[in-house]
Amino acid sequence: MRLMVGRVLALAVATAVAIPLTVTGCSSSGSPSAKSKASAAASAAHSAHSAVHQVKTKVNCGSSGCAMVRTVRTVPQTTVLYGASCSGVHGDWFFNAVEGGANDALRPSYALLWSFKGGATSARPSARGISVPNTKTTKVSLTLSNGTLRLSGVRANTSIRAAGSLIVRLSGSVASPSLTFIERGLVPAEHKLGLVSPFNVNGHPLVVPIQHVKALPAC
Repeated sequence: MRLMVGRVLALAVATAVAIPLTVTGCSSSGSPSAKSKASAAASAAHSAHSAVHQVKTKVNCGSSGCAMVRTVRTVPQTTVLYGASCSGVHGDWFFNAVEGGANDALRPSYALLWSFKGGATSARPSARGISVPNTKTTKVSLTLSNGTLRLSGVRANTSIRAAGSLIVRLSGSVASPSLTFIERGLVPAEHKLGLVSPFNVNGHPLVVPIQHVKALPAC
């Protein structure tokens, strides 16, 4: 299990760190040299050393603070989850989910975006990208736009297509908020393809606790 978690963490470094540097729209509040370092790290996101170095950069989230989620789950499959909003819980969010597993297993990686602005407590996310490397027996493609999740794939020469939805909600209390991801409509197709969704935890929504932080890379 330790080997599996280590593999997932290594695969997730570029995704979980480089995306907040390039996608969120948050700007660095550091000196010009800090901004140039952020730009260099983003352009070289494939380098784990550069990415880890960038995480250590001191940043400012402003008076409202930042909101962040960061955890590794082993159910239903070992998955690194990382996301944040530079303007607190009610702001523009990015969220990355990177699955691990054996070489013959499908290991999807999701990079999602949405907003809770205006006091909203639910949102329909879109995907900046969803990657599902092929295996010897299975090929899968996933897209997500405004909460509509579409899946197509081929396994053992059988073609499968399905459409469903993904909603993300603010749950919990003001002091201890969480993100709750609700996926509907794709379970039968996922099972036929051998795809494990990080948003379906043994038939229940994925719930990830939110942390309030004063400093975060790229904000």
